[in-house]
Amino acid sequence: MTGTTRPDTPYDGPERRKYPRIPASVVPHLRAHVAGGPVVRLINLSKRGVLLESPLVMAPGATVTIRFVMGDHTETLYGAVVRSAVAVIETSGEVAYHTALAFTDELTLCGEEFESATFPSPDPSPEVANDYTMIVVDGRTGSRVGPGAASAW
Repeated sequence: MTGTTRPDTPYDGPERRKYPRIPASVVPHLRAHVAGGPVVRLINLSKRGVLLESPLVMAPGATVTIRFVMGDHTETLYGAVVRSAVAVIETSGEVAYHTALAFTDELTLCGEEFESATFPSPDPSPEVANDYTMIVVDGRTGSRVGPGAASAW
């Protein structure tokens, strides 16, 4: 089987998203539920998307209506499922899914939290080397192959 694998550690490089995410813990008073469905647990969110945990299976590409509630204010947004994966399988057999939604409009309820959030600034471009040395080894014999093969490592 060919393909790529995900790294064991999360990406911690510069933020590349147009709308950076904030952890849901920054807005503990914000609640959400999928229209016609259960309350969901927010993991992180941005002005244009959310990562949530719920017992609902949502297929990528599906349209979802989600209602956010903060105090006396509510906001209903429409979005599309970007990805969904099993997050937890309880011993009772219950399954929780992590689902990422991309909104069609901006989430405005937590504007202050987004504005006050600090995001790491992108690192300047790293120095790019313009001189490379490649050593090719014959996998069958373990010996170097190509020009300069006789020279010492």
